[in-house]
Amino acid sequence: MKYGKMSKYIYGLAFAMAFLCACRGEDGSCSLSFQQLKVEKTVPLDSSEHSPACKVIIEADEINDTTRAARNMNRTIAFHLFGGMHRSFASAADSFCLTYAEQYRRDLTDLYKADRQSGINSSWYDYKYRMATEHKDGLNGYLCYLIHKVKYEGGAREYREEQCLNFDTETGELVKLEDVLPPASLALLPSLLTEELLKTYGCRNRKELQDKGILRLTDIYIPLNYELGKEGITFIYNADEIAAYEVGAIRLTLPYSRLETHTK
Repeated sequence: MKYGKMSKYIYGLAFAMAFLCACRGEDGSCSLSFQQLKVEKTVPLDSSEHSPACKVIIEADEINDTTRAARNMNRTIAFHLFGGMHRSFASAADSFCLTYAEQYRRDLTDLYKADRQSGINSSWYDYKYRMATEHKDGLNGYLCYLIHKVKYEGGAREYREEQCLNFDTETGELVKLEDVLPPASLALLPSLLTEELLKTYGCRNRKELQDKGILRLTDIYIPLNYELGKEGITFIYNADEIAAYEVGAIRLTLPYSRLETHTK
């Protein structure tokens, strides 16, 4: 696909400083280093001088190792960032940018032409998509890999999403809640999350939460999105999941002192 003269593509694979993550080895000597993939692409909607455009910015950390566990983690990270299965981080990012730009033009070109003919000039044709990542040491040497996405695709507001992937660094596999918590603790989570939600927002009951735009359309539930931190589990609800968009993302942390874990 050829892009117009205004198209800009900057692709770089920059080696970041080594970030050390604790592993589960007995001597604690295992570490992971990362390299950062940086991609910036701007694609105009048409060839006119002041054409709107879509802009994609990617700053994603890839594990700089060739072990089987590292390859497993990188494949999983790339899937959650870009979708699909690819040979490498770089090819996954390139494929995502190409598909996103093609979809942008396919969806908006005719609408934009019609608006221009009618003398309408709307800024909502400018799309933006940004991905960034961070990583932390987690419980028992797990790697907590967080993905942050910010999208504006027309309308009155942008959409923000945070996702945490928790990896066993020995195998490269994702860690599930049931790998950490026994059934009795899992059964207590809804009530514990409700208590923490009430405390976080200074409410005494569900009615007061609803008055603040929380739990109006759903009951509390155990999300699949959580961070297995060193001191506790942080459950992540993105905007519009259990509360009105204006409330924003909700993060509820339950310390391990309130939970019985398999790992203790």
